Amino acid sequence: MSITALPSALACALWRVDLDTPPAPDALRGLSQAEADRARRFVFPRDRSRYQAAHVALRQTLAGPARRHAAQLRFTAGRFGKPRLETATGVHFNLSHSQGVGLIALSDHAEIGVDIELVRPMPDADALAANYFDEAEQAALAAIEPGPAHDLAFFRCWTRKEACLKAVGVGLGLDTRSFHVGIRPVPMHVAMPLDGGPMHLALVSTDGGDGAVAALATVLNVKAGAHEECEACA
Repeated sequence: MSITALPSALACALWRVDLDTPPAPDALRGLSQAEADRARRFVFPRDRSRYQAAHVALRQTLAGPARRHAAQLRFTAGRFGKPRLETATGVHFNLSHSQGVGLIALSDHAEIGVDIELVRPMPDADALAANYFDEAEQAALAAIEPGPAHDLAFFRCWTRKEACLKAVGVGLGLDTRSFHVGIRPVPMHVAMPLDGGPMHLALVSTDGGDGAVAALATVLNVKAGAHEECEACA
C-alpha cells in the first residue's frame, strides 16, 4: 500500500492510495472490530484486501491531524452513514475508491466530500444519465460522440454529483437530478435543495492520476447561485 500526496484543492489536502498493494500485517491489526468484520464479509479476496488497504490508509492519514495513534482512532456515523471521528473536532475527511485506486480528502475548515472513478467504457452511460443527471447535463453528454471523450464526460459529472452528496452527507436519498454540477471540469458554486433549505457548496474537478477522474466539494456558509462559477474555487 502506498499513499501519494496530490495537489491541494479548495484548501483541502488530497492523497491517492494504491489499494492493490496489501498493507503490512501490523497495520491490519490496527483496524477496529467493525472494520475487520466488514472485511471478512467480502466474497473475493481482492475486494477484501482493497477495503483493508483503504481503511489502513485513512487511519494513517488522520493520525497526525487527530493527534492519535492510527489504531486509537474511533469513528461514528451520521444519519446517512457518513463517518466522522468521535473525539477530534475540526477534522473533516472523506474517502472514495474505485477498483484499485483510493482518494482521501482532509479539511480543517468545512465538511467535505470526494469521489474518484477510473474512466472506463460505459455503454449504458446515457441510460444512467437519464436517471441521475439533470436535463442540461443529459443534453451536454448526448452532444458528445460515443467513445473515450463521452466516457470521460460521464464520469466527470458522476464524480461531481457524488462529491456533493458526500459533502452534505445525504446519500442517494436525494434526487441527483435536482441540482446542477455540469460535465465540464470548471469550479462552481452548487445549491442542493434540502428539506431545511438550499445547502451551498464549492465544487471542483481534480486529476485523480493514471486514468482516474475525481471531484471535491466543501460546504459553504455563503449563498450562491447553483450554476454560478466560482473563481475562489480554483
